Amino acid sequence: MNFPTFLNYPTFFLALFAIVIILVATVIVYFQVYKRHINKALGTTEGKRTSMVPPNRVAIVMTIIVLIIGIFISYIAGYANAKDDAWVMSHSDIQTFYAEVKEVGEKTLLVDGISLNDENYRGEFQYDIWGEVSIYRQDAVIRLSDLSEGDLVSITLLTDRTGITNIFKIQLLADKNLNMGRRTVR
Repeated sequence: MNFPTFLNYPTFFLALFAIVIILVATVIVYFQVYKRHINKALGTTEGKRTSMVPPNRVAIVMTIIVLIIGIFISYIAGYANAKDDAWVMSHSDIQTFYAEVKEVGEKTLLVDGISLNDENYRGEFQYDIWGEVSIYRQDAVIRLSDLSEGDLVSITLLTDRTGITNIFKIQLLADKNLNMGRRTVR
């Protein structure tokens, strides 16, 4: 959720600032009322006086109220920010390019981007492959060791909110066992 800003401060900061100002104003006004009440009580010799809560207790209660309101505002603002930003992805966050496998290591893959790609994805790229990377041949999941030099693959990259780009998926496009659309018999 994009909060509107005033002087480059998010709205929830301004709301919290307004609550603190209300706290301070309330305590100042209460001090003044308490001071007048004490002066009036001292000036009156009659035995009847109404008692007022001491200002230090009012300040403590108001501070607790402001803390609770601040926590509530922080929770709402954090939830709104996380909820809206967590699942929103732009088209530039997911990129797919095509490459020929040059070398397959135990946990690495060296590929050469083909000429059909955008110029950013031409040339050699080496990737570290971890367990969360899915590698597919058609609809079946395969291991990294199932890829070999010369295989044509599509590599889907995902850029997260922090700007870090990782491999999301590798798809084997051409199987060496396919010949003109037919499987060879072994």
